[in-house]
Amino acid sequence: MKRFGFLFIIIASLFWSLDGLIRRSLYSLPPATVVMLEHVFGVLITLPFLPKVLKEYKKLRKVDWLIVFILTLTASVLATIFYTSALAKVNYINFSVVILLQQTQPIFSILLAALLLKEKITPKFLIITFIGLISAYVLAFPNLLPNFTNQPEELSAAILAMGAAIFWGGSNTLGKMVLKRISHIATAILRFSLAIPLAFIVAKITHQTIPLSLITPTQWLSMLGIALTSGMVAFIIFYKGLQYTQVKTATFLKLSWPVFATILGWIVLKERLNLVQIIAAIVLSADIIVLSLDKATHEETK
Repeated sequence: MKRFGFLFIIIASLFWSLDGLIRRSLYSLPPATVVMLEHVFGVLITLPFLPKVLKEYKKLRKVDWLIVFILTLTASVLATIFYTSALAKVNYINFSVVILLQQTQPIFSILLAALLLKEKITPKFLIITFIGLISAYVLAFPNLLPNFTNQPEELSAAILAMGAAIFWGGSNTLGKMVLKRISHIATAILRFSLAIPLAFIVAKITHQTIPLSLITPTQWLSMLGIALTSGMVAFIIFYKGLQYTQVKTATFLKLSWPVFATILGWIVLKERLNLVQIIAAIVLSADIIVLSLDKATHEETK
């Protein structure tokens, strides 16, 4: 299984690229409500596994529960709401751009690892980070400045996508810490279960609740589709791969996500990146590859 851990991460990345297309079709629904309901479907799917993993939760210490809470609130709830909100702005930002902006995650992942695991931040890492962030900016705004006059939503869409990247950036490090105590299935069930009330609270606070009767059958099927592919299923597959893969290697392998998404955006949505964006995407991808493989930027995970 250890030899094929990388394959699980690539398969999960393929599912996540499909997620963007499905999630994009739900633009008329409040993002927080979508996130809450997709996690409900995810928990229902995994109920048969619950009796087998219940005993594992006794292994969790108070600090582990705190980590799970923070991980769920940031990565499962807020990041997914931001990501859903960015994709909902279908008229203001390219689908592929939203996905490509997620590739800044390793920057924030390593920064969090430095904070929690006391890994050293080197001058080389700072240079790589600067190049990556500049590339991400040019990718989002190829004209170098957001269109505040005609398309003010363009800036908010890019900010939401980057916000999701920041929250998801820390998920690998925090997730790896939890996996030292419980299995990947137990972790997935716990996160998805906790995400439901947290997403509901966020929906209430931000006035993003709607009567369930207003959700169309097609939208219900779309949310079920998210759970069956890119939601809980992809989550379990990814965590299975993460069990046998170093954090930095997993970060590198997740670059297959934007590759799949860009191809889907090109074939299904007929979207194209212009030359400036293509160059920025190549520079950003190369930057993240260097960041992921460079031993000098952070220590290897044992």
